[in-house]
Amino acid sequence: MDVTLKQLQIFQAVVVAGSITKASRRIGLSQPSISQQLAKLEEKLDAQLILRNRTGTITLTPSGEYWFKASSDLLGRIEGMMEEHRRRFLLNTVTWQMGVTPTLRGRFVSAAARIAAKQPGFVKFEIKYAVTSTELVQQLRLHQLNCAIVSEDAITDDRSSFAIAKLFDDPVAWLVPASVPLADIKNAMSRQRPQQLNGPLNYFVNIDGNVSLRTKSDDWYRHNLPGATPTFSAMTYTAAVDIVAEGLATTHCPLSLLPNLPTDVREALQILPIPNFSRSIVLAMPKHLMSLRPYAEIFRGIEHFCKTEYLKEMVPHEAHAFSMVG
Repeated sequence: MDVTLKQLQIFQAVVVAGSITKASRRIGLSQPSISQQLAKLEEKLDAQLILRNRTGTITLTPSGEYWFKASSDLLGRIEGMMEEHRRRFLLNTVTWQMGVTPTLRGRFVSAAARIAAKQPGFVKFEIKYAVTSTELVQQLRLHQLNCAIVSEDAITDDRSSFAIAKLFDDPVAWLVPASVPLADIKNAMSRQRPQQLNGPLNYFVNIDGNVSLRTKSDDWYRHNLPGATPTFSAMTYTAAVDIVAEGLATTHCPLSLLPNLPTDVREALQILPIPNFSRSIVLAMPKHLMSLRPYAEIFRGIEHFCKTEYLKEMVPHEAHAFSMVG
């Protein structure tokens, strides 16, 4: 369909002005030129968009109402993209718009902000959260972010459009309140499982169903603690950990959250890493931004931080390594 931006701009100008005559004065085109472009647009769409009365004013047909809204949205987005282009490439300013899930907050966000702020031309650091990696990838596609930290599985289909760096493997642990005796945990996880679980072991926190690890988490509980029930539900791992720290239930949690937890919360947890239960975390950014030195430097700076500092902070030194947690 050979509809041009010029045709949509002229159509929008006529609708806003209320007549072809007024639009002609506003946009500097002759009335015959405007009428010709409108006729071509209606021909391409195979629909009449406007009705003209004897006084020259116009009203929109149902198709015209639709295309006026659609053209307004499209032209608004293009205007925003042009402004972004001007800011990024002509003014040589750096705005770092990073998307993360709530697992990465506190310590991680402050380090990323520090790395971005060091770059020449830096003007703004924006952090945006989404519950799932899939949501963040969608925002990357729509140019609402210029980078995101996501699960590798979520961006597999878009690898050709983005520069991607693996940051770390993110193991998942079973979190149990510190108040639960180790003997009870071992008993619950033994092959001869008790008929009745004790205290918080009776309950667990379900994570939002859109989170990629949810299915594997449910399977783990079904196999290892069939007597436990999903009494609590939380949209994020952060909220789930708070419930566990309160001594109410158990949950699963990626170890990437640990460096961001307050000391009092970590002290209220027993952290039990689960073998063969992890996800791969990557940093993704549109490829064209890698040609701009400040953006490439921030990209590499975050990658280096994750691999040399953050990864070490994810190691739970207080964790209990139980072979029966599997």
